[in-house]
Amino acid sequence: MKARSAYQWQWIFVGSLVLTLLVPQAFAQDIGLDPQRSEQLSTGMDLAKKEGAKGQLPHAWWDLDSRLDEAKKNGATEAEWQALETEVQRLHNAATFVARMRKQKSGMEALLGRYDQSLAEIAALYGVQMDPVLAGQPAADDLIGNLSQANFERQVHVDSLTVTNRRLNEIVANKVVYQDSMITALQVEVSALRQKLWETELRAGVAEADRSAAETVLSQKQEREAAITGLRTSFGPDEAEVLLTPEGTIVMRVYGLSFGVGSTDLRAGQQSLITKVAAAVQKFPGGEVRIEGHTDDTGSRDANLRLSRRRAETVARVLEQEMGLESESVATEGIGPDRPIALNSTADGRARNRRIDVVITGGS
Repeated sequence: MKARSAYQWQWIFVGSLVLTLLVPQAFAQDIGLDPQRSEQLSTGMDLAKKEGAKGQLPHAWWDLDSRLDEAKKNGATEAEWQALETEVQRLHNAATFVARMRKQKSGMEALLGRYDQSLAEIAALYGVQMDPVLAGQPAADDLIGNLSQANFERQVHVDSLTVTNRRLNEIVANKVVYQDSMITALQVEVSALRQKLWETELRAGVAEADRSAAETVLSQKQEREAAITGLRTSFGPDEAEVLLTPEGTIVMRVYGLSFGVGSTDLRAGQQSLITKVAAAVQKFPGGEVRIEGHTDDTGSRDANLRLSRRRAETVARVLEQEMGLESESVATEGIGPDRPIALNSTADGRARNRRIDVVITGGS
């Protein structure tokens, strides 16, 4: 074998350098079967050979050719087939680049310029300053050192930012916890205030209802008293007397209704008084009306009780007819001589004891 010239060794060095720096394009899609892949890879090796890869890049050529033969004989995994495809394409690209450089008159000078340009582009990409007096491998070593330093500084900055971010997260978390506790406390306070407001409104409502009810009762009482005052002036002293008990019960003591001795029938000429009594009762709608019969103590008590009850029934039926009420809707009671309002020892006293009381309970 002939010894290689210095010029050939230079191109071998350049080929190795190109294989190291150039980034290959993606080679083929997934082929699937091994025979097809073998054929594709063989075609790729032939293309690289035509570009001068076997002569100008012999180390890369023979190494790849040996590995390809091994894969064809013994088979390979999917990952190994893909790696071979990539390296075949890289070899073809490198051979094409070397062939283009050889066609230029100043090949080494152009290669060095392309090398330095690639280094400058890498430095610009990562924002690293290069020493302007360096070229070739020294420039590459300087770039690698600067890149390592820049990467270290970036890592320090990233670590600092990570620590700062962790502290900020802790601060934010503490603030969130504090704010959550404040919100919870405020919500509890608002709930308590709402409860107090509700209780205050409830008490105010109850007080207002009580005041309204009291005003209603007072108004009804005043109206009742005014009605009673009017009734008192509507009856003559010999006709009836209107009283108001502490419990609010109205008692009309009707003296003017007279009966014959021992009789339960009203004497004639008393219709006008009956009409007055009916009108008085109707001034208190909704009230319960009870007619009580009273006598003096002349005669036996039992006889007077029966007589007073029957006279009360007579007056009740007459009032029912006058007011258009159903029969027996007005209650009656015979008191007899048990509730005198005057002395039975005088004629005038006995006359006042012989009376009809119209008792009205409730009503407006």
